[in-house]
Amino acid sequence: MSREATDIEEGTQVYRPGGFHPLYIGDVFKDRYKVLNKIGYGVYSTVWLFRALKVLSADSYEGTISPIFEREILTHLRDGDRDQIGYDYVCHLFDDFEHRGPMERTLPNSVMRRITIQLLLVLNFAHEHNVIHTDIKPDNTFVKFRDHSLIESGYLTDVPIPQQNRSEEQYSVVPSTPLRRYYFNDADSRRVDEFDIALGDWGVSSWANRHLSETIQPVALRSPEVLIQALSDASTDFWNLGAVVLEIFQVVRIFSGSVPPDGHYELKEHLAEIVDLFGPFLDELLAKGDQNLVRDVFGDDGRIKDAPSMNRPGLASEAFMPGLEQELRDRFASFLHAMMKINPTDRVSAEDLLRHPWLVAL
Repeated sequence: MSREATDIEEGTQVYRPGGFHPLYIGDVFKDRYKVLNKIGYGVYSTVWLFRALKVLSADSYEGTISPIFEREILTHLRDGDRDQIGYDYVCHLFDDFEHRGPMERTLPNSVMRRITIQLLLVLNFAHEHNVIHTDIKPDNTFVKFRDHSLIESGYLTDVPIPQQNRSEEQYSVVPSTPLRRYYFNDADSRRVDEFDIALGDWGVSSWANRHLSETIQPVALRSPEVLIQALSDASTDFWNLGAVVLEIFQVVRIFSGSVPPDGHYELKEHLAEIVDLFGPFLDELLAKGDQNLVRDVFGDDGRIKDAPSMNRPGLASEAFMPGLEQELRDRFASFLHAMMKINPTDRVSAEDLLRHPWLVAL
């Protein structure tokens, strides 16, 4: 395997006692789960096909320095009310066991509306079960095939399956081959209408009253309260989702926090981008944040000290929503503004968001 491929996967250093378990294509677990191919990886796990078999590292369980709640939370959600709308859009745990061993393309508005509705339903379901996802991002938005034959007849026949050598002394990292080419296939656009969405990777999710960590969410997608180190609640998922919906829909990142000339990240720049689009921070929220940070960064008006004017157009512009008709831009921007209120207490509920004119789901 090339050095470049290794660098963008989980790396070989995680394959050690107490770390990741080396899997080989063809392995069978519990006499029923056969490993077909690797389709993804993350901080705490690798993800493999069949039934999206997910292998958590030994570091992620109780008795370690920072155990995660994923298995406990997924079991809790799986055993929740199956009749409640939103249940079907969780990437549910099918089974779990301990094994001991040594896109750059925009989506049609109709498809994006359906994806957003399903993501709101799953968040509503999770929040009603006192669970906060905390890590919503495109990589954790999974496709749920209605026709599983697409995998058997397409993916497994068209994608080269890596060859592995069980006798090698150092386990070689297997490159992931995502399924996206089949549900975003230019030659068969109908397939995009034949799937549902499931929110997955609950590895860093938290209980509403017991947080795994206060440093949550992908950096560029962090909510205002997380950025200023105030305590967060379930509404932080809505801010996170708003940024992700725009990224999935229009392949546009709403915030970057990058500073020229080298593009490195700075918190102050990120906060300035938020203020530029959504207005100043209220004293009510700033009082809950880290006071040293607040004094250093914010002025008395809730805006960023010494920040030059960005002069960026609003969300309902060609810059953020290229190629859309203005009426659709206005509706979608209104939806984002309803979801992405700087003050968490001002964010509307999932039910109200589902009633928004862009979705009209209720």
